[in-house]
Amino acid sequence: MPEAPGPARPRSLRSRLLLWLVAPLVAFLALDAYANYRAALQTAQLAFDRLLVTSAHALADLIRLERGELQITLPHAALEIYDGAGGGSPEDGPGRSRMVYRVSFLDGEYLAGDEDLAPYRGRPPQHPVYQSMIELYDSVKGTEPMRMAALVQPVESFDGMRLVVVQVGESSAYRTRLAAQILRSTLLRQAGLLSILLLLIWAVATVALKPARAFARQLDLRQARDLTPVVLEQPPSELLPVVAGFNGLLSRLAAAQEQQRRFVADASHQLRTPLTVLQLQADAGLRGDLPEREALASVAATTRRATGLVQQLLSLARAQQAATQEPAEPFDLRAVAEDVAVELSPLLAQRHLDFQLEGEAVAMTGYAWMVREILGNLLKNAIEFTSEGAALGMRIGLPAQGGAMLTVWDSGPGLSEAMQEQVFTPFATDRPSRGSGLGLAICRDLALALGGSLVLQNRVAGGAVQGLDAVLTLP
Repeated sequence: MPEAPGPARPRSLRSRLLLWLVAPLVAFLALDAYANYRAALQTAQLAFDRLLVTSAHALADLIRLERGELQITLPHAALEIYDGAGGGSPEDGPGRSRMVYRVSFLDGEYLAGDEDLAPYRGRPPQHPVYQSMIELYDSVKGTEPMRMAALVQPVESFDGMRLVVVQVGESSAYRTRLAAQILRSTLLRQAGLLSILLLLIWAVATVALKPARAFARQLDLRQARDLTPVVLEQPPSELLPVVAGFNGLLSRLAAAQEQQRRFVADASHQLRTPLTVLQLQADAGLRGDLPEREALASVAATTRRATGLVQQLLSLARAQQAATQEPAEPFDLRAVAEDVAVELSPLLAQRHLDFQLEGEAVAMTGYAWMVREILGNLLKNAIEFTSEGAALGMRIGLPAQGGAMLTVWDSGPGLSEAMQEQVFTPFATDRPSRGSGLGLAICRDLALALGGSLVLQNRVAGGAVQGLDAVLTLP
């Protein structure tokens, strides 16, 4: 069975930097080399074409009328150029190929030169540059490509003025070899330049990425529980956002770790008491210190309190986690308030409380379970602290800045001065017999998870506290 391919090795920042710098540089150098090659070829073409034109004129000047016939006599130097093999020292580069020529009348009748050379047919126009009737063209001699110049020259003979065509040419290979030599030398220089640039870029990238490697080494050497901020000496500005973001993450992790530690400590402390009481009640029943029915009733009551405490602990843990990752859903705020009131109606009836629900239906989008949990806790607290037969209720309003505002009010004694400062602190309560002090902390965390806020304030009238208003604001 073939092995599954492993994860692709991530490309380093240095290699990416080299790729993005070298790729356009290589493309530019290739274009520059091609442009140089074309320019060299064009320059060689112009220079050698001018040499062909000069040679054609020189040959035309050598045509003479001798013994009643047109003759052309080449001097020794010209014979070396036209009939000898080109050469040149090795230092001069590739040798020149020999030049060929043919002199004929306009009708193609041969006079002198290379008879194998195809005669020029036609009559060239006046050349705009060389100011003579000459044409430069490409031809083939056998299988070898040739570059030719054909000059029409009037010559006086016994028959009067006759037009003579002087053709001069040479192989095109020499020009191509010369341009190729220029291209090779250009490519060699550019390859050397590119190699030097690669070394420089590699060295610069290595130096520039040194702070990043130092940052990585610091992280590798850290203990798992070390959440203190990372400190780098003179980091580059590009690395500052990375360090700041990582230190911010460490700070949030430290806060979450501290919150978890505090939660575990508080939960252990709160659960220890009912478990101890439960153990004592069970031991008393086993020893016979309490009647069996009374012992079982005490155990059941303690178990109910412990179960309620565990449920509150789970709600608090859920509120402190990423509850907002659940999908949002549309709901009616008044309908949720009515459901909570119906659920707690037995408690309202048991204490003969006058409950009021004010406000119209409000369409919301969010997490209905969070709102239900907040209203349930707030209404339970209001029922607990409201005297029998007194009034309490919930009021829904629409503030001018948008959103919704729901107030749970009661006619109880309100918050004491000590509790006003730590009302949302987990397990903080001034009446341990009535609760664990988790309810309001859960409500506050759920309100923050909804993007809203929760404020508790005493309702004062005539200098006396008339009750407590718990105001939940939702976006």
